Amino acid sequence: MTRRVTRRHALAAVGATALGSLAGCSGVGSEPGFWDDPPSLDVDAVPREFDDSVPARPRIVPVGFEPEVAAAFADRVDRLLGPIPDPLTAERLPHGGFRERIESERAAAREALPGADEPLPPLGAAGRYAAARDHAATAVGTWAGVTFEGEPEAVAADGGTVRGRASGALDALPGPAADPLAGTAVYGPIERWYDESLRRTLVGGGSPADEANPIRAGEAVGNVERVQSYVEAGRYLRDRYAASLADPEPVAEPIRREMNRLGRVVGDRLRELHGEGVEDLRESPGPEAFVDGRGVATDAPSDSLLSSAVYRSFDGVWFDPVALGDYEPDHPATGLTRTALVLTRLRALDDIAARVEAGETMFPDGPDAIGAARGAAVASASSLADHENPLARWLATQFLPLFAEQDEALAADERSVRSAAEAYAEYRWIETVTGEAEAVAASVASEFES
Repeated sequence: MTRRVTRRHALAAVGATALGSLAGCSGVGSEPGFWDDPPSLDVDAVPREFDDSVPARPRIVPVGFEPEVAAAFADRVDRLLGPIPDPLTAERLPHGGFRERIESERAAAREALPGADEPLPPLGAAGRYAAARDHAATAVGTWAGVTFEGEPEAVAADGGTVRGRASGALDALPGPAADPLAGTAVYGPIERWYDESLRRTLVGGGSPADEANPIRAGEAVGNVERVQSYVEAGRYLRDRYAASLADPEPVAEPIRREMNRLGRVVGDRLRELHGEGVEDLRESPGPEAFVDGRGVATDAPSDSLLSSAVYRSFDGVWFDPVALGDYEPDHPATGLTRTALVLTRLRALDDIAARVEAGETMFPDGPDAIGAARGAAVASASSLADHENPLARWLATQFLPLFAEQDEALAADERSVRSAAEAYAEYRWIETVTGEAEAVAASVASEFES
């Protein structure tokens, strides 16, 4: 049975639990906080740039877009933008707000299109095509809404038609694969496109014809065009991958069995964390559930890392199709990938909690320690991204973006001891969670082989 939870209810529950846990461990009025008298750190000596490059997004789908197919996606963007005058002058469109919106969306569409020689993996290219078509359709949909040159709803297929196409494409997955592990990695992200399209992108927004505001009408057109792009890209990659297989096999049932097995592992750990009487395992147990006793001062970098990582991890449990309790995701490949992601995060949280218990503050010993932590994180993430296990490579795609915020914080003009220490702790998290991801991916591979 599918359990339906509104995002507002979920955020309220997760937020209340997280805040309650943080308040319970804040120590206000009972003990000094870490930052009341922090250790010293020469922030000026902390590097702003590093030699170790974050690994590129790994390739998961072994087939890509043929040149003529890539050209067709680019041509669709050009055709969408065709009706808009270039340049778009104040004489043609006096309203500055509408003009600025159309110009910014047109520029974003052109920027999103992959270059001919840009080394993008197939899933990354598909995402860029979808973004480009979204921006282009938003631009021309807005243009149609403020002029007499067409109607917004005529720009793209209607939402109901595209919703039906996405639903049909989703129901056809997972297709045949070389083996269940490969099928999980290949079809999981594609199922995710359609699942999110049906549950989020095409839900709640109005039809272009129903929107009086041209900007809202343009956005509605863009949403439909984005989903249509994913439908086309997903079908193409599915068919081309299946055709490339020497000995294809059906994989839906073994993937579903492994999804449910992993879900039981996750459920058992969550029951341990919650104890008796919890109404829903998806609720966050709070950071206190992970530690028996704290060996660090309140708000030490490791303490703050544990709290923030718990909150982020359980936000994913609420909104992802995770096999848990009485809920079995309808689509096994995305269900297995998302359940594996939750298990990976739970294992990493246990590791960080053990360090908090042991008294490790995760405050850098000196400026060089920050670069060393980042180097260790890059090495661990690179091992995951280059792994022969395709599920490991998919998990790498979920953690590689974590580098950007910390790298930007260290490159900022204004830095503090606290921001440098927080970046150090987050690099330690990346090293930890990517290491656990490798272990989880290995366990899934072993189950498929047994």
